[in-house]
Amino acid sequence: MQRWIPEVRALYERVRRPARMMVMGLVLMAPAGGFLLTDQTERSAAAAVAPGSGRMLATAGVSSGAMEVSARGAVGKPVAANATVGDAWRAKALERERDAVAERFARQFRIPVALAEEIHAAAVAEGIEPRIAFGLVRTESSFRRNAVSSAGAVGLTQVLPSTAQWLAPGTKRSDLFDTRTNLRIGFRYLDYLLNKYNGNIRLALTAYNRGPGTVDRLLRQGRNPENGYADKVLRG
Repeated sequence: MQRWIPEVRALYERVRRPARMMVMGLVLMAPAGGFLLTDQTERSAAAAVAPGSGRMLATAGVSSGAMEVSARGAVGKPVAANATVGDAWRAKALERERDAVAERFARQFRIPVALAEEIHAAAVAEGIEPRIAFGLVRTESSFRRNAVSSAGAVGLTQVLPSTAQWLAPGTKRSDLFDTRTNLRIGFRYLDYLLNKYNGNIRLALTAYNRGPGTVDRLLRQGRNPENGYADKVLRG
């Protein structure tokens, strides 16, 4: 037994040295391993938090977007209000312009401003150039609301009751003494004639005076249907 001890001891020494080195290595690596573990844990935690952060950022982005939209919406209301104010301002400017035009026509034709405003408004509503509308009323009735012709034409634009009934069913003769009604129907009839004669204002005015049947017949005969009426309306 004594003989084996030195051999065992020698074997032990040979094994102990690498074992000690291994143990020391493990001991020395333990902090690094802890560091690596900690680092890995932190990275994993960071990775785990990252999606959440992304969501937070995304949520923040949405919130920012929502806030931005809300801000735009909030700003949109004043913008809409400003647009409304702008529309009102433009409408007021147009009203002043119409008033100025009506006053100019009132001075030119020596008629009340209120009547000039009615003529201008009716002309614009029915698509008739105001200058032509004023000329027509001057030529037809000399701006007299109660004018009645020998042929039975009534009012400012000298509309026949039958024509008024055709253009505005239900219109009575007495209605044609109303300024607004008479002007609207008279200018509507002129607009119809303008369409019939493809925008030829002279033919339309001549037909207003002589009747479209007469004008058409003369045109078919190759004759000039004008009788000087269009010149009177378009004058000055």
